[in-house]
Amino acid sequence: MLVTCFVGLSAWQVDRAQHKNDVAESSGVNELKDFNDVMDAQAPMPGILADQRVSLSGHWIPDAQIVIPGRVQDGESGYWVVTMFAPDGGHLGEGVDVANAEEKTIAIPVVRGFTTDEDTAMTSEARDGQVELTARIGPIEGPVEGNDLPDGQVHTVSTSQIINMFPDLLTYSGFLIPETADGAAASVGTDGLEQVPTTTTRDEGGFDLQSAVYALEWIIFAAMALYMWFQLLRDDYFRRRLGEDSQDSEKSVEYVVVKPAGDATIDPEVMSGLTGLPAHRHGGKKPGKRPGKQAGTTVGSTSTDDPADTDPADTDPTDIDTSTTGGN
Repeated sequence: MLVTCFVGLSAWQVDRAQHKNDVAESSGVNELKDFNDVMDAQAPMPGILADQRVSLSGHWIPDAQIVIPGRVQDGESGYWVVTMFAPDGGHLGEGVDVANAEEKTIAIPVVRGFTTDEDTAMTSEARDGQVELTARIGPIEGPVEGNDLPDGQVHTVSTSQIINMFPDLLTYSGFLIPETADGAAASVGTDGLEQVPTTTTRDEGGFDLQSAVYALEWIIFAAMALYMWFQLLRDDYFRRRLGEDSQDSEKSVEYVVVKPAGDATIDPEVMSGLTGLPAHRHGGKKPGKRPGKQAGTTVGSTSTDDPADTDPADTDPTDIDTSTTGGN
């Protein structure tokens, strides 16, 4: 039962390893949705919105731009150029109260492109004008101290750092990676920048190594359970076997002997057969040489080959050879 459970869990992990994107696809992240329907400013972003495709229109805020070093694209290390974008119809989250909110602009960070040249990244500018974007939502990154970087550069796309750098803005708990940009002021992948793939922050599929390792662990658990079961079965077998042998060797034997009617004692030979002890230990005669008859024996004398071999206590009166000489 336990082994079957472990094998079943292993099969489940293998299925997850092969179909790890099924959940994401079933959540509808590939369905194009209106940005303002799914995102609220100054409010936490639900994790389910990561990689969600959205459409929005608005304009760039060219002066609110940061550069992110240490990004890799097509095997090359370089820089992201991230510019704040003010969406049309942007609004605060329900119940969010921000002081002087009407004096501030709601904007979201947008990755306009990638370059391996630092000067190109630092001098690139977004155009003024209306822009229509189709993009995917990326989860916001944690802040990292950037005192070692030049002005205008930060290590991560962190809204908390952006707010500190541009206090006149209100922003979102996420950023956008454009798929398409339309309009005269598109400014995505232009001015020496390469467009950043929308797969940068999401998993495109394939085999999930972590789930595969979990599947292997469940197989190991199943093997251990089988081994333990075999050991217990073997130990029980030997315990039973040794128990029977010890019981046979230590078992005491009891006998019930019935005497014939009228007999005062039990025949020593019968007792010897039962106990394995010599008959004389049960009252029988002690084994020894029987004395032979010799001629010229004196009346009343006992003839033996060697007097030292005869124990007077063991001599049976019936073994004494008495003969009378003479007649009346």
